[in-house]
Amino acid sequence: MPATSPPTRGFLKTKEIEGLIGGNRSSGISPPPLEISDPDSFSERNIIGSPSKSSSYTKSGWKSFVVERLSLRNMITKHKTLLLGILVLFLLALHNITHNEEEKLVAPITGEAYLTPNEFLNIRTAQPHESVLITGGLGFIGSHVVDLLLHRGFKVTILDDESNGHNHNSYVKNEMVPNDITVVTDFPQFQSPAEEKNNALDGYFTHVIHLAAAISVAESMTNPDKYEKVNYGGSQIVLDWIYNYNQALGSSSSTESNNSEDVDKYYIRKVVAASSAAIYGDPDPSLLPLQESAGYGGKSGYADTKYRMEGLMQDFVTKQNNNDEDAQSKYSTSAVALRFFNVYGPRQDPKNPYSGVISLFLERAMLGNDITILGDGEMTRDFIYVKDVARAIVLSMLQEEKDDDAASFAVYNVCTGKSITINTLATQIKTSMESNSEITHLEPRDGDIRDSQCNPTAAKKGIGFVSAVNQEGGLEKTARWFKET
Repeated sequence: MPATSPPTRGFLKTKEIEGLIGGNRSSGISPPPLEISDPDSFSERNIIGSPSKSSSYTKSGWKSFVVERLSLRNMITKHKTLLLGILVLFLLALHNITHNEEEKLVAPITGEAYLTPNEFLNIRTAQPHESVLITGGLGFIGSHVVDLLLHRGFKVTILDDESNGHNHNSYVKNEMVPNDITVVTDFPQFQSPAEEKNNALDGYFTHVIHLAAAISVAESMTNPDKYEKVNYGGSQIVLDWIYNYNQALGSSSSTESNNSEDVDKYYIRKVVAASSAAIYGDPDPSLLPLQESAGYGGKSGYADTKYRMEGLMQDFVTKQNNNDEDAQSKYSTSAVALRFFNVYGPRQDPKNPYSGVISLFLERAMLGNDITILGDGEMTRDFIYVKDVARAIVLSMLQEEKDDDAASFAVYNVCTGKSITINTLATQIKTSMESNSEITHLEPRDGDIRDSQCNPTAAKKGIGFVSAVNQEGGLEKTARWFKET
């Protein structure tokens, strides 16, 4: 075949190529066949990267072209593992950069809790005079609220009887423990701003967060008097104390030698209290996802006392607004009740029989014990991570009021807006803990509800709260805490 003639076959065989380039098979290189789609209309356009612009191909041109193709193929084959490794490393680095951005920790203004940006999202730093009294501040939720407040620079005083937690914090202004919300004399005694300069223990407050409570649905069915005393009676004492505090401050401002504008900074302007989704009971499926306007359907003493606590808060606001002509009542306190759905996260004590289901399941999975579900496991729950709950509380506390002086009352759901079955949760926990535990079922417990799903829209509009941690991410963080502690 003349060297200037184009190929007459659709493929050049390896032997023919070796003849063109003087190669030999002992080199171990066997280039692939060169395919020509239409031999009769063959031209340089049929071969990408062809060695010549002319329609004729010399033997040296063919040799150069084929060598280039073989060299490129050989290089790719030889370094394929290396190239794949580089690609994998690049993707891992990209993932780590994104993950590190999400997990980036920010040092606190006060305290020792380093938080991610999402954990204090939209929460401003404290003004120098702002001071918070938090009941139940040693507990599961309360301790996370304390961390957040300190992180943003607020002065914090804890009042707690240590019945539901021992999460002490040496950075707070004062720990009033063991003090009981049902005992009037266990609360801070009012001091004027002038007296506060000489006593840093009790002092003044600008906000109150009321989390202290008896917390078990099951226990409330067998010991309703305890829940009546603590959740209802204790809440009444908290609200009365706030009212009397502002009354005393109002009286002090008319006689205080200091500038009255300075005194005005020290009144309690907001109280935020923990209510519960238990007040919705076992709702009709047509009401799901639940809005705050859904009627009361509580099935336990716990739910009843939380619902009536909300009524106390409403009456508290009305009382202040009706007394606005009283000179001593010029300082009014607005109130917010937050209906928590199923809260979980670090510091939830699994040894407490009334603890949340996630902490109980995590401990059983870690120990290899059976994960026991009460009921068929197809009941649904809206689980929300504890640091999201802490953020919702502080956002409520800092919610700006309207221009008028009237106190206001609001209720918000605190949830994610998504629900899963308990069976799904148990399976997720087994996986996250790499556990061999068996999932078993027992009879359902009195007072438990079938389905729970929340509508978070009102909280988004009212206080700017949207959960930042999804259920899977929160479960991973909680499982990590369990393993580490």
